[in-house]
Amino acid sequence: MKPFYLLSLSLISSCLLATSGFSQDRPSRGGTSDKSLLQRFDTNGDGQIDDTERRAVREKMKQMQNRPGAMTPSGESETIGNRIVTEMQYASSDGKMIPCVLSMPQGNGPFPMLITIHGGQGNRDLGYIRTMAAPNNLSPTISAFNEQPWAILAISYRAGNGALFGMEQDDVVAGIRFAKQLPRIDSNRVGVVGGSHGGHLALVAAEKMGKEFLCVAAGSPWMTDPLVYMLGDANQPPLSQVPAKAREDLMLNGRRLLNGMQRGRRMSDPQIKEFLTQHSIEANAEKIVIPTLFLTSRGDDQAPHVLIEPMIRKMQAAKKEVQVYTAEKSPHGFYWARTVSAARDLRGEKSPQEAEEELTAPNNDRIFYETVCSEGRSDLKVASGGCRVGEFQPHGDRAIGRRTTGRTRRG
Repeated sequence: MKPFYLLSLSLISSCLLATSGFSQDRPSRGGTSDKSLLQRFDTNGDGQIDDTERRAVREKMKQMQNRPGAMTPSGESETIGNRIVTEMQYASSDGKMIPCVLSMPQGNGPFPMLITIHGGQGNRDLGYIRTMAAPNNLSPTISAFNEQPWAILAISYRAGNGALFGMEQDDVVAGIRFAKQLPRIDSNRVGVVGGSHGGHLALVAAEKMGKEFLCVAAGSPWMTDPLVYMLGDANQPPLSQVPAKAREDLMLNGRRLLNGMQRGRRMSDPQIKEFLTQHSIEANAEKIVIPTLFLTSRGDDQAPHVLIEPMIRKMQAAKKEVQVYTAEKSPHGFYWARTVSAARDLRGEKSPQEAEEELTAPNNDRIFYETVCSEGRSDLKVASGGCRVGEFQPHGDRAIGRRTTGRTRRG
């Protein structure tokens, strides 16, 4: 069996995101360029993506969304390998239709359901959403997911005014409930994985939905505490523990978000602080009652491990069922093992250690496989829509990353 990426998660970050890489299967959706994102958008050649170049990325994303059919699900199914892939949509709480992509095993089921939540901005085009569900040449993690006998639904969420801390959360909750109602799905065996912004939303869903799904995995979850990102003191932990350049970028983005909130919501400073506390995943961590996996990296500049660690420690202190894998060198998004991404492009080729960390992180943890697929039962067969637990062979603890389980404090 190939390395099981099961616990790896979502995507790139903020506004620098890979274009759709699914052109091999759906040319009409658009494809990737041979050039890296850095080569394509670093117009002044300084090795960085500045504000002007970042705006060019956003404009490119809008152009992709405006292509004919880019945001409209076809509703048709196609067979890719041994999977049946269908573009769909579901209604959010206000009736807005949100695009999604379903990848189903062949057979009668009922099948466990794995829900993936992309990172970065909302309003992603279907070509991109497909890379979060169907076998593709961008993410070995997603392709490995498709080798398992479960369904995969890639859901999305909106962007724009009122989305952050608001309707984007409703979109994700609605997507999870939609997944549970699909034909041939075992609604009692559903798990959620997300990374970056998607990891943030996966944890929010866990706080809001209680035991409506079995477990959650979050890769480098973004902004677990918005008070730190938007109002934090650079001279105090945890921000003071972040490398200077990464800290500067994080604080700049946090202040931009704060300014936008103050304009859009018209709240006073005390009201803003109260609002951010109410929407802090870390502050509300005790509401998470299902097994939780964190995948983080000390080499992540966009969602640094030290900013996520306070939430992990809080959940461990509350005796929550928590597992943690922390890579040492890998950049943001390592859990998807992508070869094309903003963070990957800025780092250049993967080092041997980074490549090994991508393979090892998910294999160190059985939490998702056992919980979603079998609920501890080893007698399920693939033919009946279950999982062959005996086929899962984790590598075990490895020296390249640090791992904690249950209530153990990190060293």
